[in-house]
Amino acid sequence: MIWKILIVAAIAISLIKLGALSVWVTALSLALKIMLILLTAAVLYFIWQKYKKDGIK
Repeated sequence: MIWKILIVAAIAISLIKLGALSVWVTALSLALKIMLILLTAAVLYFIWQKYKKDGIK
């Protein structure tokens, strides 16, 4: 009987750890997407400033 409880507890702990890792992956993925959007916006801003000042040649 004790083995069944231990097996169920081990499975429950594994599923909790898997859920926590899923949350981390989601959070880090969102942070990466935000950073890429900000980087793209910054690059476009600097390109726009360069052509605004120099004019298109």
